[in-house]
Amino acid sequence: MPEVDLDDTLVFADDDTESESGESLQPWPVLVVDDDPEVHDLTRIVLQDLQYEQRPLQLISAHSAAEAKRCLESRSDIVLVLLDVVMESDNAGLDLVHYIRRELNNAPIRIILRTGQPGQAPERSVIVDYDINDYKEKTELTSQKLVTAVIAALRTYGYIDQVVQLNQQLEQKVAERTAQLQQANDRLSRSLSLLEEGEEAARHIQFKLLPDTPKQIQSLCFSHALRPSETMSGDFVDYFAIDDNYLGFYMADVSGHGVSSAFVTVYLKRFISDLLSHYRSDGDPCILQPQRVLEELNKALLQEDMGKHIALFYGVIEQDSLTLSYTNAGIYPWPQLNSDDCVEALAQKTPPAGLFDFAEYETQSESLPDEFHLYLFSDGILEVLPGDNLEQQQQVLQKALATHPDSPDALAEALGVKERQSLPDDLTLLMITSTGEFKGE
Repeated sequence: MPEVDLDDTLVFADDDTESESGESLQPWPVLVVDDDPEVHDLTRIVLQDLQYEQRPLQLISAHSAAEAKRCLESRSDIVLVLLDVVMESDNAGLDLVHYIRRELNNAPIRIILRTGQPGQAPERSVIVDYDINDYKEKTELTSQKLVTAVIAALRTYGYIDQVVQLNQQLEQKVAERTAQLQQANDRLSRSLSLLEEGEEAARHIQFKLLPDTPKQIQSLCFSHALRPSETMSGDFVDYFAIDDNYLGFYMADVSGHGVSSAFVTVYLKRFISDLLSHYRSDGDPCILQPQRVLEELNKALLQEDMGKHIALFYGVIEQDSLTLSYTNAGIYPWPQLNSDDCVEALAQKTPPAGLFDFAEYETQSESLPDEFHLYLFSDGILEVLPGDNLEQQQQVLQKALATHPDSPDALAEALGVKERQSLPDDLTLLMITSTGEFKGE
């Protein structure tokens, strides 16, 4: 081993060893293990005044491997072992090496093997087979070489200790960060749970706003099926008696889906309810005029600047004349009017409400037979109908309607839509049926 410049690393201690600041520094605990008392005495003479990094050495003596074990078990601060091989047995020192590394799992401690019988423990085999840090023959170990070996071992231990402390600090930071992330995750989970509870509560409120299904209003039976793609729906339906002669109904499909679109359906419900109240209290006929309803709704949505638009079919049925007046603002597929004589699509191309301030709407009228089925669909139906294009999907829809389903659920089943099926978009079906008999509300 090359000699080190002791002038740079060593300071021989005074009787009262202190740092420059006057504070005592902890010594380096060094365990000397040898069954020869003279070795202990010589080691102490050579090392007693030695300092490294302004810290003196604390020499601890053990005269057997067994005594060394007891010392190592009781002290975890020993940094260096100067170890003899042959003591109470030929391999006592080597067995102690295994004990330190394997049983105590002490990897940082430095071990310098000193032997007076190199033939008993050849350097090459010992270095290969045992986890030691240096090998010295006592016959060649001068005072200078012993000091050099000890300083080199202490320096290496210092480096290892720094790495261990850095690892511990890193592990502590990782643990703290992991705890912070876990706390954040717990908060997020609680927030999501509260949000889900809030959405369920809002869903309950929204669905309470829907009319009963089925519901007999005077001579007509109204029924619907609404299946949201998320907790809440951007689709909405309503049907109601305006007075003894007129019935109103609508299907709405708000752009997007989920919570934000659901809020707009609540706004729409209130908007139509206000028009109905104005008619009943002030005689304002707007609720009877689909064109005006769409014009007023379009104006209101643009003024509110909600960032949403509403595809809406709004219709009024006059029972005395069996006339349907309606405006279709963007609902597609076209509503289907089925009777024994024919199937008619109520086609009308006008933009949804809330898109353009220049949008124009008009009321169309249709005479109704005594017995009919009127079917309305939101565009979510197109997401589930088979077919490569709209023409093929329309054929599937017409085939299902030809079976004269007696409820929206039956129509959904005929179209292959399962009740709890996951949907890419909100799906709503509205059916209005007349049997030709007046039943009253």
